[in-house]
Formats: sequence, structure tokens, C-alpha cells
Amino acid sequence: MAKRPGGLNFIDERIVWIDVARGLLMALVVMYHTLPPQIVANFINPAACTFFFLSGLISKEGSFKMNLLKRFKQLMVPYYTMASVNILIWLFVKMIVTREELNFMLADVVLNVLTVRTAVGMIPVNIIPLWFIPAVFVMEIYYSVLSKLRILPVGIVLGFVSMFFLYGSLPFKLDVALAVLPYFAMGKLVKSFGILTRRVPVIMTVVASALYLIVSAFCDEVYLMEDYFGSLPSLYIFAAVVGIVAISGMAQLLERIEPLKRIFSLFGKRTLFVLGYHIVAGFLIYPIFDFLGDPIEIMERFWYVYWLINMTVVYLMIRFLPEPVITILSGSFFAKRKGNAPKHASGKCEEKIH
Repeated sequence: MAKRPGGLNFIDERIVWIDVARGLLMALVVMYHTLPPQIVANFINPAACTFFFLSGLISKEGSFKMNLLKRFKQLMVPYYTMASVNILIWLFVKMIVTREELNFMLADVVLNVLTVRTAVGMIPVNIIPLWFIPAVFVMEIYYSVLSKLRILPVGIVLGFVSMFFLYGSLPFKLDVALAVLPYFAMGKLVKSFGILTRRVPVIMTVVASALYLIVSAFCDEVYLMEDYFGSLPSLYIFAAVVGIVAISGMAQLLERIEPLKRIFSLFGKRTLFVLGYHIVAGFLIYPIFDFLGDPIEIMERFWYVYWLINMTVVYLMIRFLPEPVITILSGSFFAKRKGNAPKHASGKCEEKIH
């Protein structure tokens, strides 16, 4: 492991705290899908914007055509691959379990997957979390096109404004991608200032975390994947911004605790796989709850137990499944495992090493 002057750790050209932050966010995503109380869901919702910030923070520069092809391979190929596998899983489960929430027409499911219509009630629940991947792809196209046309500030303003007025869920998450564009732009801006090389002060992390918990508590009934930010989108925006600071700072603190660093960084390096299969992992323990009574009622009552079990199952999968199996299941056929550090950052690291 190498350190740069700011004290940030690198492993194989990967900035460790970013992997830890992504892993922490994935743990929150898994928690969100374990039917927690509404207040817990409120605490989790604005944190999702940190994903888009981190995407901007570690994004690479290049020509529009080159980036479009590369990101299609890195995002859309995995999306359609994991969606296909999850359709097969849904069909298998549907044959052995008779439940109303599994009843969909196959043709409708395929069409909705192809056009990224992933709202609740339109596709099986195990496919729904994949909406995030096309949203990132479309968001990056927006950024590239708007930057090329020199009207990026207009796009950022439209992104914020859309959170107040444009509700619903368009195909390919066109509306959601616009709403989260500002956070991706923030990541790009932070990278351009070189702030990536600095640690978040502990006091700033504490203050940002406190503000995040207070404000996010009032972000009721937010459905990011359906482009709905509750009755007070301004609160959501504030919570999302301070959440970026809080989560970044917490990740840098967790990086110093070796066991937690190992667990969260592993999740952070496998975000596609975890995103695509954490609900399926929950299916593995579903029969236990079914045996004890109404599984939905039990999961809602003991959601924290369900979350810990689910996290354990996912961890064991990404820890012990062979690399080729994970690559195939996550659709990462064309994506090379690269560092998450921008070139200027990794370059400084190399100077320190040598």
C-alpha cells in the first residue's frame, strides 16, 4: 500500500477510501431493500447521490465517441446481462413459489427491461435495483454533450429544477439522469481542483453527518428511480450535498479500521455484482421466513436481522465465488479491472513510490 502526502492510501492504483465509500453506500442500498421503517429509508435516500458524485470524481477524460463505447461496455452490457440472469431467476422462482408479486407477463418484463422501465409493479423486484446503471450511462452522456455545447451550467440548473416539477419515470431513466447530473458535475469539479488529494477534516465529517441526519429525516416518500423527491425537494438537495461530505469523511475514517476497510472495500470493488444480486441473495433465506409465518411481516419486523443476514450472504458470494463466475454474472466481459484514481492523482502516487 502506498500513501500520498495527504495521507490517502492507494492499492493497485485504487484510492482506498473511494472503494470504502462505495461499499458503505452498497450496504445502505441492501438495507433500503430489507423493508426498514420509513425513517430509516429517509436517512438512506439522499445518500444515493454520493454514488453519482463519486462517478464524477473518478471519471476519465476522453473523446465523446471513445467514452460512449467504453461506458456502454462497462455499464449497459452489465445491465442487460444481469437483467437477463435475473429474469431467469424470476422464472425459476415463479415455478416453485406461488405469490401475487411474482405474476408478470414475460413479454412485458422483457420490453420493460429493454427500455429500462423499472418502476415497482412493472418488473420483478429482483430486477428493479438495476435502474441505477442506465441512469449513470445517460447522465454521463448528458454531461459530455452539454460540455461540448458549452451549456453545462444550463443542464445543471435544469437538473435541479426538474426535481421540483418533472415527476414520473421516462424510459432509459432520461429524467432521473438529468436530476442527478449536478452531483456528477460536483464530482468533476472537485477532481479538477485537486481536492481529491485531501482528507475531509473530522470536525467537518461530524457536522456534515449531524446535518445530514437532521435534514434527511424530513425527506419523506422519496423515490429516486421514479424521479420523485418528495414534497420538499430543496431539503433533499441540501441533504444530498452534506451527505457527500459526510460519507466521504466517514469512508476515510473507516479506512483506518482494517476489518471494516477490508469488508467495505470488497463491496466497493464489486458494486455491479452486489447491485445486481443482493435481492437474489435475500431469496436464499426467504424460505426460512416463509416457514416461520408471513415472510413480509417478519422481514418488516426484523428488518435489521434480514439486513445482516443478507449482507453476510452477499459477502460470502463476492468473497468465495471464482472470479470468472462473478465476471460472467455481472456482465463485465469487456471491462478491465482498473484503478479508480484519476491520472493526475495516480501520477502523484507514483512519484511518492519512486
